[in-house]
Amino acid sequence: MTVRDPVHFVANPETSSGAGCKSQSVLRALRLTILFTVLASAPCLAEDANNAGAGPVATVSMNHNTFIPSEIAVVPGTTVTWVNKEAMPHTVVDLNKGFRSKTLAKDASFSFTFATAGDYDYLCSIHPNMKGKVIVKPAS
Repeated sequence: MTVRDPVHFVANPETSSGAGCKSQSVLRALRLTILFTVLASAPCLAEDANNAGAGPVATVSMNHNTFIPSEIAVVPGTTVTWVNKEAMPHTVVDLNKGFRSKTLAKDASFSFTFATAGDYDYLCSIHPNMKGKVIVKPAS
């Protein structure tokens, strides 16, 4: 076998026909391994599956025991990401149990894609005085 470059392989013409089939299988497996390695390392494919190729996005920060902004209006299909900007841990919990984050340490984030129009009141379960609202309105 001779290697032209890391992605293209050429079978050695001196290989016997019986060994050639096995060589082709090995080459095919090697090509696939390299392809998957390259694809997996591409930054655009390393994103969260819920956000890959998604529609509009919006961000809500958690700082000074407050959701900023405390109320946000979006269209269906929007992915909202909450980011904890302070050392104190926080959560994001929908009062109607539609979504719930794990405890978010500093700089951790949680995302949810809103598919259905409606009002979504949420709070931090650790600090129940921290409240917010996502209003999902159909595009006009």
